[in-house]
Amino acid sequence: MSKEKLKQIFIEEANDIIEKMDIDILNYEESPSNKALLNEIFRGVHTLKGSANAFNFSRLGEFVHHFEDVLDFFRSSDITPSASHVDLFLESVNLIKETLEFEISERSGHPEGYEACLNQIQKIISTLKTTPEPAQATITCNDLAQEFGNEIFDEPMPVQRPDEASFFERLEGEETLYTIILTLDSDIYLRGFDHFLFFKNLSHVGRILASFWSPIDTCTLETFDSEYNYFRQVEIMYATQSSQAQIEEIFDFLEPQEYRIVATPRPTVAQPILNVVSEEPVEVASVPLAKEENKEIKAALVQKTFLKIDAQKLDELFDSIGELVIAQNYLGENGKIKAVRDAEVTKTIENLSKITKLIQNRVMSLRMIPIRDTFEKMKRVVRDSSKKVGKPIHLVLQGEDTEIDKTMVEALSDPLIHIIRNSIDHGIETNVEERRKAGKSDEGIVTLSAYHRGGNIIIEVKDDGRGINKEKVYQKALERGLVKPEDELNEAQIYNLIMQPGFSTADVISDLSGRGVGLDVVRTAIESVRGKVEISSVPNQGSTFLIILPLTLAIIDGMIVRSSEKIFIIPTLCIIESFRPAEDEVHVAGSKEEFVQLRSELLPIVRLNRVLELDTQKPNAWESTLVCIENQKGKFALLVDELVGRQQVVIKTLGEFFAKTEGVSGGAVMGNGEVALILNVEELY
Repeated sequence: MSKEKLKQIFIEEANDIIEKMDIDILNYEESPSNKALLNEIFRGVHTLKGSANAFNFSRLGEFVHHFEDVLDFFRSSDITPSASHVDLFLESVNLIKETLEFEISERSGHPEGYEACLNQIQKIISTLKTTPEPAQATITCNDLAQEFGNEIFDEPMPVQRPDEASFFERLEGEETLYTIILTLDSDIYLRGFDHFLFFKNLSHVGRILASFWSPIDTCTLETFDSEYNYFRQVEIMYATQSSQAQIEEIFDFLEPQEYRIVATPRPTVAQPILNVVSEEPVEVASVPLAKEENKEIKAALVQKTFLKIDAQKLDELFDSIGELVIAQNYLGENGKIKAVRDAEVTKTIENLSKITKLIQNRVMSLRMIPIRDTFEKMKRVVRDSSKKVGKPIHLVLQGEDTEIDKTMVEALSDPLIHIIRNSIDHGIETNVEERRKAGKSDEGIVTLSAYHRGGNIIIEVKDDGRGINKEKVYQKALERGLVKPEDELNEAQIYNLIMQPGFSTADVISDLSGRGVGLDVVRTAIESVRGKVEISSVPNQGSTFLIILPLTLAIIDGMIVRSSEKIFIIPTLCIIESFRPAEDEVHVAGSKEEFVQLRSELLPIVRLNRVLELDTQKPNAWESTLVCIENQKGKFALLVDELVGRQQVVIKTLGEFFAKTEGVSGGAVMGNGEVALILNVEELY
């Protein structure tokens, strides 16, 4: 693997580590007694330090080295970090991210605040070192095993090196026994090598049967240097079914002369293992049976492998699946194939359809990821915004395990940040007394939820603030020329005005932020992934922003309908049922409003040809087909000429000309080559 490829892998993993550190610090702030979280943060910094030095990222290496010292002190002492320390931890994570960007782009100098933060860290280190510490307990192998997750530390070091024959007895199945010898310089840690992570990587592709460490230098507690390698040679007995080439990939950070991997052949039949074993007694510590069983379970868990795939390759695969679906639909619609009355042909086409559906579902599942990470990032946004405006805010997360298309996750982060900041800056009351009079807690509450509804994923941001001043919004819109005095707007339309370009929420609700940035950027970002934003508000109770997203951006199950000689597709997840009503079940209110009685419910009738302005014909509802659909506003009956059938379709964008067409969310190529429009049920009624 090339150095450049390794560097790219490090950058990706470093960003993941930085994001996780951010979340872990916020969780640690809530549970300061949880030392495991502090250890997690320390390990992240430790990994960054080693890798930064390996790629000569000296500025990053210097910063994380000092940050690691602070964390190391707190995790190994009984002193709990104060609120100011946690603030510094979070600021350090910000600077680590910015410094990494400087290193990647090879910019000179340091990010703003680098020196000041580094000085604060060094000042804390010098202060803490003068604080008397309680006597430290002896660190045992079990401590290391618990902290680093390496079961190889569970066993005591053998008093005498066992014969190779004893290792052959422990091989399982087709495993090969390897002897790995590391010969390492004293400065190996400065180049990014980490014994613990190295052993962990080895355990991912095989089993470490034993390791033998040969210290060359000795030291006292006073002269010990954590950056100095005292173990110059390490011998590892290793069992694996992987090839030697696969093992060598783990050694990419080492020079060829620093390691040797030797496959040890099994003893031949002429020389049985029992005869190979030395008569000399070997003193080996006994291990309880229960522990052996635990080790087998651990080994099974460790050997579970994960494959990292380039996102672009995954997108290309998904595009290919889309073309496969179109080809499958063509087979179903082809007149010549339909004319063939052969059971084998029919069965083959049905099997192809099942396999296509199976492949599609499995590939789609690869694109779906829990929204948890995106939600967790919002904790930092709330914390920083809360401190900035001087309001105590509590963030409540719900539905973090809801899965969402990865493309939508990427598009969702910035809009969520913007909405949450607006809720905190403009929605939550500044005056605690004002909240108390309204029967609210002193602490403002922002709730972030995710859930499925029909064919959509709903992201809900709700605050318990004072709500949006509807009258003031309308007046401001009149002043800006966004509406005319004669326009009749309902409540939802008035609230949606705050997402118009040039409309500043700061002018409407409060002047706290002073940014003057409207929410039009939110609407634009959400619409780019075929979503929409709806706003509701109750005076003195708070506001709710609903982000409505499609379940997937690529393939959907659809009901094909015909209206005015044109075909359309309705996502099946939105459909409750279809029916043809009796004449006495259809009612007319006034001259326009039509309703249909469906059992105990009275549903409004929406004529598709009228909504899309296809024609002015008005066939009788009892002579047409009605499709019962449910959207955010409730249930309604969509009137169409006929149902054509059900089919999976690949969603295609329609370009700028159709981008603002109300009631349409995309298009699809049918099996016969005809293009059908996909209906957006949220905009039909």
